[in-house]
Amino acid sequence: MSISQVFFRFSLLAVAIVLMVPCASAWVFGGWSDSTRQAPVQPGTDVVVSYRFSFSSFETGSTFDKDNTLVMFTDLKDPHWVVTMIETLDDETSKSTELESRNAAQVRLDGWDLSFSRKQFDVTVNLNGKVPALNQSQEIILARIQELDPSATLVKGTLIKKTAQVTVPTPEPTQEPTVEAEDTILEITPEPVTTEITAAVPTGKTTYSPGPDPLLVCGMLAGLCLIAGLSQRRK
Repeated sequence: MSISQVFFRFSLLAVAIVLMVPCASAWVFGGWSDSTRQAPVQPGTDVVVSYRFSFSSFETGSTFDKDNTLVMFTDLKDPHWVVTMIETLDDETSKSTELESRNAAQVRLDGWDLSFSRKQFDVTVNLNGKVPALNQSQEIILARIQELDPSATLVKGTLIKKTAQVTVPTPEPTQEPTVEAEDTILEITPEPVTTEITAAVPTGKTTYSPGPDPLLVCGMLAGLCLIAGLSQRRK
């Protein structure tokens, strides 16, 4: 077998291997930090998150598939994202380019902004937000990162999720107010007695008229007799 035939067969085998093996992601996740320090947090707590991606074309020929997107999501309330590309030009010089500055639960980085050949750079992400109000203790997503293909299907091996445990205080039961026992004073109010006043009907008084006194009668008779005797003598 000639050398040319061996080389031809080896080339076909290499191409077949390349076609059979799916392209691996050209980015690496790292540098994660968050202010929760992996401890339970309460609703309303301010949270600061930071992490970075490292992109390199040296192994795959491209830093990112230009048809794909890099999607980042958070459960934090009022989230603010700042995404910056940092490219090292030489050992002492770097170039920073802001890719996103947005208030939203989700941020998408288009493949055209991340796809380069023969290049190496980092993308830093800073996220600020608050723990949302919850009815019960549960886990929330601080950041979820995933690469999606043109059909919005997850690219295998690219899902990264960081969570935090939220503790909702149990409300204390409301106690009924304690009423101190007091001596009960019974006040008995007498019912008013209605006195019926009966008007007295005056009865007629029997008036007795006595007759003339006997002595007076005798005196009068004696006087008449005296007067009559005197009259007889004058005759």
